[in-house]
Amino acid sequence: MAKRDPNKTARNKMIDAIKGQRRALQPKVFLELAAVENGKYCNELSLNAFIGSKTSEYIHLTEAVINSPLEYLNKWILGLKKAAEEARLTGSNPRHRRMLDLIIIKKYPSFTRYLSLFLQGSFLKHYEEHYKAKPKIEESEYWFGNNDDEFGLLVTPRFARGNWENDKSEIRHFSHPYWTLSHLLETGLCYMGENKKRNFTALDDYLQFFRDLARRTKSQYQLDIADRYIAYVKSHEEPLSIPVLIPELRYDPFKTKHEHRLDFLIINPWSLKKSGFEVSPWSTHGQLVGAKKTMAEHNRDAKENFEREMEKHKKYWRKFGINYVTYTDTDLKNMNTIWEEIKRNLEIGEAPDQLELAIIGEL
Repeated sequence: MAKRDPNKTARNKMIDAIKGQRRALQPKVFLELAAVENGKYCNELSLNAFIGSKTSEYIHLTEAVINSPLEYLNKWILGLKKAAEEARLTGSNPRHRRMLDLIIIKKYPSFTRYLSLFLQGSFLKHYEEHYKAKPKIEESEYWFGNNDDEFGLLVTPRFARGNWENDKSEIRHFSHPYWTLSHLLETGLCYMGENKKRNFTALDDYLQFFRDLARRTKSQYQLDIADRYIAYVKSHEEPLSIPVLIPELRYDPFKTKHEHRLDFLIINPWSLKKSGFEVSPWSTHGQLVGAKKTMAEHNRDAKENFEREMEKHKKYWRKFGINYVTYTDTDLKNMNTIWEEIKRNLEIGEAPDQLELAIIGEL
């Protein structure tokens, strides 16, 4: 039997205790609101909806990282104040202004206390979603693969309007650490333009698929890195916690004409930092070909090659926020050193600290 998480147990106890305190306050809250809200919020369901239904307008829940009930309450109040000021200036949605008045005009102490308890309980109820970093909507899907192999790794994939997209409202609810092998086994990979997914029933199935992709690049260096990654995963105590080594990340996958591909990408599931790696031997990335040329023509072609490589760097940074390391022929003489650098980015460190609610509850 799985061991119970003492913090989760303590959290559930706190949620129940807060609910009891709220319900004890309700008769006084209903009396306070009866005069100012014309009896609209005189049952638990409508009262809770009055407070909680605008939370997504006050806090950017899809991206915010919130570590405590007090921080959650503060963000909610700041969002309410901003919405109330906009409503005052535009004459729209007076509800925000009414809510703020109920809090700042000191005639409604029971309602104010109830609101505070409701928000604290809401934070604790959804704590697993709040404390971790979440990918931005525009950074929640990655398409990769060779020329004829296009696969998408998304967080909450759904097929709509002829292609795959994320169910944006569900990204923060995703239970696995983002961009890890456990994430990939949960979601599978999406086929571009088809209502079809590639699912993997076991980790070994995916690792074989990954190696096949690397093999089709016809790059001895990429295959070497792929083999080292597979060996690393297989020998790891917690293999599903390891980030996916995303191969052949496509810069603009939906263009008919192929543009750039980045050899490998790793995303840290806790910080969401992106680390890229490019294997660039001179023979495939720099060598100039063609008939006899003048020195001026060689210089022109060399400059064009350099500009293309630098433009690729800039594009990946601007679109994905990826800085990547380029390994040239001198580096490629020692694949052990290259692998050690890549492996450091696979060793993701500890998950973010969670509230020690079991101990806090005792205090």
